[in-house]
Amino acid sequence: MHLYGLHDAKRVISTMLPLVGYILGFIGLTLFTDIFFAGIRTGEDASNALAAHVAVSTALNYLVMTFFLGRIIELIFGLRPLPVLLLIRKKLPGYLLANLLLALLLTPVLILVSALFFAGNPQALFYTVMVTLKVLPIYVFPLVFITGQAKHAVFTGIKCLLGNVSDSLFLIILSVVAFLFEGYILPVLLPSIGSNALTSAVTVSCNIFFSLYIFTSAAWVMKEKIYSDGTPDEPVTLH
Repeated sequence: MHLYGLHDAKRVISTMLPLVGYILGFIGLTLFTDIFFAGIRTGEDASNALAAHVAVSTALNYLVMTFFLGRIIELIFGLRPLPVLLLIRKKLPGYLLANLLLALLLTPVLILVSALFFAGNPQALFYTVMVTLKVLPIYVFPLVFITGQAKHAVFTGIKCLLGNVSDSLFLIILSVVAFLFEGYILPVLLPSIGSNALTSAVTVSCNIFFSLYIFTSAAWVMKEKIYSDGTPDEPVTLH
């Protein structure tokens, strides 16, 4: 059995290396925004500053991750890099729509499952939704950036995952570990550091590494399994 993401780890990391400079820049930008909003989070403006901080951080995350994921697809498929803003403009709508479709598709189903099996335990529902939203998009997001079609990517990506569970086991486990690490392990460990800036840097770094590693592994799988013969059955709009 060939475990995607494990047996080809060297190739995955090599693909990610050209983005190291950009990743460091994003970490620096995140630190700057944290420090900036921490400085204005005083008195009656505290709640407004917090809301603004969350909004800015979320927007930055989507914009920057769109660039990172789009650039990885270019590297894997050997494409000429698009300018940053053009790449984001072309790929961001599909990325946002895929996230929305996943949430709309899965949340009602998981609420029903939780009501049947975890009645009276909202925490179990939360864990179920969050872990599922981490695992199911493993192949969805690469397909979004390859095809440019969010609806197609959501259903085909989920189908690919369900049809290749054994080979995707490492990526599934890594997705669950990423959720646990970012949501529970880091919050427990980081207060001992005593530095908000360092805490933010570690959190962002871990989030980016897990996200890019899983995406890159899955994108290589999609290229080799679906798009390697030059005449794929699936739609392609790489650029």
